[in-house]
Amino acid sequence: MDNDFSSIDVQEALKTAIKSEIEAEDVYKKLKNMVSNFVIKDKLDFLISEEKKHQQVVRKLYAKMFSEEEPPLPEKSLAPRLTLALKETETVPDLLEVAIDAEKKSEEFYDALSQEVTDRGAQEILQYLASMEHGHYSLLKGEYELCKRDEQYYERGDFQYDMVHIGP
Repeated sequence: MDNDFSSIDVQEALKTAIKSEIEAEDVYKKLKNMVSNFVIKDKLDFLISEEKKHQQVVRKLYAKMFSEEEPPLPEKSLAPRLTLALKETETVPDLLEVAIDAEKKSEEFYDALSQEVTDRGAQEILQYLASMEHGHYSLLKGEYELCKRDEQYYERGDFQYDMVHIGP
């Protein structure tokens, strides 16, 4: 597996995945508190909900594979920058950039992990998670591009028509 996780076994990998999903949820909560734009807030609510679901899915998979309900979580996560971002004060574009990187790493991680497990059901679950992370990556990338083009995009409390480009 990539991301310096090649030396850990599937059990530790799943623990790491749970920790990473928790951290992603926390970053999205932090971002939501930093923005005024209702469009971004709705998207962040969606991502928060998704990360909670991912935690449940990975916990259930872990319990099924290892007969242990509540695994102890490791210190290390998939995206160390995400861990740091929770402790530091960052700008919205900076946090979006960190989140984009974390979603990409999560996609690659779940894809690689799916190739490490032998159970077909577990493979499908992990491929599903990889696919979902790719969707999150794309959603965040779009928001990041809007923030870069319009520095006040995330600060607007209401939708303004001047944000919409109509025509060719």
